[in-house]
Amino acid sequence: MLSGPGSYSENETNEVNFREIPSHVLQKVCQYFAYKVRYTNSATEIPEFVIAPEVALELLMAANFLDC
Repeated sequence: MLSGPGSYSENETNEVNFREIPSHVLQKVCQYFAYKVRYTNSATEIPEFVIAPEVALELLMAANFLDC
């Protein structure tokens, strides 16, 4: 994403700000990434990743924005 030939300030600071995504939604995105890493190729039973209904739409919009 930031490894192209362009000159991005994020390359200097190693920091990316997601001002468009509320912190509680970004936290859930990070929790899902940790869940995905933990249970990918796992031999154990995979528990359900719980998403509260009141956050579902915002999470869907964030996933679309992040293209994930």
